[in-house]
Order: sequence, then structure tokens, then C-alpha cells
Amino acid sequence: MKLFVYLSVLTAVVPLFLSCGEDRSAEQPFPPEVQTLGYEQDADSVFLFGKVLSSPNSSLVQCGFAYGNDTLRLKTVAAAPSEEFKAATRPLEKGTYFAVSFAQNGVGTSYGDTIYFKIGE
Repeated sequence: MKLFVYLSVLTAVVPLFLSCGEDRSAEQPFPPEVQTLGYEQDADSVFLFGKVLSSPNSSLVQCGFAYGNDTLRLKTVAAAPSEEFKAATRPLEKGTYFAVSFAQNGVGTSYGDTIYFKIGE
């Protein structure tokens, strides 16, 4: 009986080990990994900076930022798709704003951390 149990377990487990093979996950495309680096401010505009940390096996299609506040509808500003990118906001009214970087490749869109900044306060 014990032999039957051992053979049953081996029959179930051995194919799992044989099917594992080598790790090929590095060959698969994944969404990009993006980071919001920060901003520089002048009187009424903000220059936003971001960086694509990786875009495994898929070319970048678009990079940019989404920004807004509680009174401004969400706006986006595009940047040239590259490893490091920047964009400028339109002139902004006084207030506290948020911004988040994004990058898109053939697999999907990813977002960086959200940053906050103040205009005229």
C-alpha cells in the first residue's frame, strides 16, 4: 500500500518539476515602470520631471503627466516618449495642485508617485 502511495505522489509531482523548465519571464513584455521625479516652479507654471525605469520588451508609446486640483478638471500634458521626460503646465491659478507621471507601452500604462505643489501661496 505504501508503495502505491509513493508511486501516486511521484506520478503527480515529477511532471510538475519537468514542466518548470527555465525561467523565461524576462522575455515577456510588461507595462513600463515609471517614477515621478519632481518639479520646478516659476510664477504661474510648473515644469514636471519623470523617468521611465524600465519598459521590458515593449517600446514606449507615450509619456506625460496628469495634474489638477479640487477646482481644475484633470489635465494631461504629454512629453516625448523617452527614458527621462519633462513637460510644463499651462499657467495655473493660485492653489494647491497634484501631479502624477505616466508612461505607456504596447502592454499597458503605469503611473508614478503623486506629488503636490502650491502656486502663489
